[in-house]
Amino acid sequence: MNILDIYYRALKEYRKETIDNTLCEKDRKAIVQANPEGDKLNTTKYLCVIDEEWIKRTEEGLEFVEKAVREERQFIRVNGEVVPIEKVKRISKDSVEHLAKHSEMITHVPEDGDDVVPDKLYMVEKLSDYAVYENRFLYMLLCYLRDFIQYRLEKIETLRRTYISDLSVSKKIETKKRVFTLETKIYEKRLDNPYPVADAKSSSIVRRIENCQSIVNMLLDTDLMVQVAKTPMIKPPIVKTNVLKMNNNFKKALALYDYIASYKGEGFSYEEVNADFAPYSEQLADELAESFLLTAFTAYKVGNNIEDLLETAYKEEEKRRKEAENKKLDDRLKRLKKRALESNKSLEEYVLLLDERNKMLERDSEQLAVVRQEIAALNYRIDVITLEKKELNRRFSELSGQIDEKDREIASLNQKYIEDTTALKNAHEQELETVKTECDGRIEARELEFSKQMQATISEYEAKSEELNAERQRLDEEARAVKEKSDGLDSEIARREKEIDDRLRNDYGTKAKSAKDTADKALKELALVRGELDGMRVQQGKLQPSTEYASRERFVELQEAYAAFERFFKEQWKLTKKEIRKQVLWKKREKTKKD
Repeated sequence: MNILDIYYRALKEYRKETIDNTLCEKDRKAIVQANPEGDKLNTTKYLCVIDEEWIKRTEEGLEFVEKAVREERQFIRVNGEVVPIEKVKRISKDSVEHLAKHSEMITHVPEDGDDVVPDKLYMVEKLSDYAVYENRFLYMLLCYLRDFIQYRLEKIETLRRTYISDLSVSKKIETKKRVFTLETKIYEKRLDNPYPVADAKSSSIVRRIENCQSIVNMLLDTDLMVQVAKTPMIKPPIVKTNVLKMNNNFKKALALYDYIASYKGEGFSYEEVNADFAPYSEQLADELAESFLLTAFTAYKVGNNIEDLLETAYKEEEKRRKEAENKKLDDRLKRLKKRALESNKSLEEYVLLLDERNKMLERDSEQLAVVRQEIAALNYRIDVITLEKKELNRRFSELSGQIDEKDREIASLNQKYIEDTTALKNAHEQELETVKTECDGRIEARELEFSKQMQATISEYEAKSEELNAERQRLDEEARAVKEKSDGLDSEIARREKEIDDRLRNDYGTKAKSAKDTADKALKELALVRGELDGMRVQQGKLQPSTEYASRERFVELQEAYAAFERFFKEQWKLTKKEIRKQVLWKKREKTKKD
């Protein structure tokens, strides 16, 4: 039994004592009727709208993840160790191969006919290792899915289980002998409300999310994942091995990881569902008045320190009720005894009959209890459906009012649109007519003016054409005369040019050759001087090789300088050698004469 059931049973028991009492009913009515406009009770719940896409993708991917886990991929790890022959339990192929390579482990020669027994032997232990990359990827994916689902499921459940209520009451009751002022404000927010907004779709989706979470936790608890969890977890980016790319189960698991890792958003949205219970219903107002009176009674009891008196009165009333029940029981026993005597049966027989009758009644009572439970369940379901119906009716009323309001707005806008369109159309037609009239007048005036201008222009053009034709004839005659004169001058000029060319050709030939020789000599001397200057600058470190000779002109200049300096160097070397020989021979001759 949860706490809500306990409080409800306590309220029912409390109401049994007060609901039919005249004085209590009078006090409750006085509280209910006082200032009902000040009553307030607003509640807020949240309706979650969950995006099914990520749930669907998770469900589809988990099917392949589960198959990949069942594959239990592994590799064999080989551990070898050389042990004494006494500890060898089983000889394998690897042991024989190792012994063939290490004959030093045979330290004594056997007697004739005995087998060769080594002192030591290589033992191989093959162990299955499940910490392959693909299994570690599955473990990382399952951990990521666990956190991914848990984060969203907790937020969804927190919103669905959130309940907020805001209650306030302000009343004042005055009688001849009592003034009762009531100021109450209760604000409650709960995150564990077991009765969320009735929505079958969101409930079914939440169950699907919980199923996905259960599958993920189950896969994480498998022996394979428990073994893989002992190894370091891999980190993104994921290395796409051949198994991840080619194996269908692992390929689908990788696709699920890519989808989850790139998923943005919360995966759900929500809307507030508000309910206003003011003015209070008759039952709600009566129950609240009952609770206010109980609170006032508690304060009154403590304020007057009459708890002992009330306890004594309570015990006396309980004693009186017990005596009344015992008296009723005695009266029933007397009636039963009288019936036994009247039935001509002994008391024992009558008791047996009553016992059988009680058993039958108990069986009927058990069946009746089952029926009552079914009825209670159906009544509870009816109450839930009734509340849902009220909430839906309220929302339907709100939406109907909004729809009516929108319809009125749409009708008003349509009417305004029609009126504005008609007014604009009429104004446009009037303006168009006015503009058309004005344009017709302007067009006629412009056509008349344009025809006059065209006539004057044509007349002026014809007069100018006649003048130009006369001028053209005159110019043609002058051009013919000038052409005849020009032809005569051209022949005279050609004759004189020929005479001048013949005269200059004789004088210029001799002078040109002499000038060319002089120019070539000057260019060579200039190149030589430039080469000497560059050589001196190189000796002094003031000239370094550079890219300024990359152009064609500078490169040709550099070649000419090199050629001139080379000619100078050869001629100077010959002359210097001759001079040195003369000096050496002269000194030898002088020395010979002296000797």
